[in-house]
Amino acid sequence: MAEKTQGKKKQNRVRRDDKVRILAGEHRDSEGKVTRVLAENDRVEVEIEGLAEDDMIVKHQKRSTEFPNGTRMHLNPTIHISNVMKLDRWNARRGS
Repeated sequence: MAEKTQGKKKQNRVRRDDKVRILAGEHRDSEGKVTRVLAENDRVEVEIEGLAEDDMIVKHQKRSTEFPNGTRMHLNPTIHISNVMKLDRWNARRGS
């Protein structure tokens, strides 16, 4: 029986641990690694190398036993999946 190969659409799908290039938004032209895929929102969480703490997303945590005075959490940005492209596909497209 002949071996099955993945179709082009499935081959270009963004998955966890893929290196991606950000095409639009605040972090445009940056490269990073996908740490999490949020399928229900069509978003991916991207860990961008060299991103300063000030440029990360800030989430205010309410007071709790763990954080008696509350805290500010710095999180990796989530980007819509249509605004990222696999890095190897990006480089092939540019002819590098």
